[in-house]
Amino acid sequence: MDEPVLRTHIGVGFVELPGSLAGIRAGLPDDETREAFDREISQAPLEHVALIAAEWGLPQEARDEDDALIARIRAGDATAARELTPEELDYEPAEPGR
Repeated sequence: MDEPVLRTHIGVGFVELPGSLAGIRAGLPDDETREAFDREISQAPLEHVALIAAEWGLPQEARDEDDALIARIRAGDATAARELTPEELDYEPAEPGR
């Protein structure tokens, strides 16, 4: 069975991220980081597992980009917040009535 992946838009293009807890764990840089991930994910309420996994699965570049956007919004720059285009979301709208 192929490893599941998630596609997301970071910076100017799409990246593929691990789509399973095992994939996220395997991509972490060292034993200490993997142990921290194991502790956090194993103690998380089930409704938070997906969010926590997504945070650990994002590369540092994506976290830096998010932090910069949040800083701009907090500073009052409304241009930092916008809706993503369907291409950025890799989303195809459903047919009417579906």
